[in-house]
Amino acid sequence: MKKILLIVLTAVLVMIFMPLAHADMFVLYNDNKTGDGVPLDLSALKIGEFKTWTCDVDVSDNTTTAVSVAINGNQCTQGKCSLSSLNKFSPTAIALYSLNSSELAAGFASFAIDNTPLQRIRASLVTLTGGTNPHVTVRCTGVR
Repeated sequence: MKKILLIVLTAVLVMIFMPLAHADMFVLYNDNKTGDGVPLDLSALKIGEFKTWTCDVDVSDNTTTAVSVAINGNQCTQGKCSLSSLNKFSPTAIALYSLNSSELAAGFASFAIDNTPLQRIRASLVTLTGGTNPHVTVRCTGVR
C-alpha cells in the first residue's frame, strides 16, 4: 500500500511541477544582413506563455566590429487581434543588445529578458559592420 501511495504521489508531483520547468529554444534570426527575422507565433504551441528568455547571439566571423540585435514581441494571437496587427511590433523593442569587444572577439554573446510574457516574438539584426560576410544567428530559449 505504501508503495502504491508513493507512486501516485510521485506522479502527481511530476504532473504539477513538470510544466513549470518547460523550456523551448527557437531560432529567431539566421542571416547575414540587417533586418527582421520571421515572427514566431508562440500561442500556436499551446503550451502556455513563456515569461523569461535567454538569448544567444552567434556571429560566424570574430573580426566583425559591431553587432546589435533587438528582440520584439506582442500579445496578438489569431482571433484576438486583426490580421494586420499580428505582425506589428514596437520600434523601440523589448530588448536591444550590442555585443561588447570581448563578445565580438569570441563571436558569441548571451543576454536575458525577465518577466516578459509574449504571444509573438521576433529578433532583428540592427547593426552588422566589419568582418568578411559575417553570418548572425539569434537563438532564444523561453521558460514558463
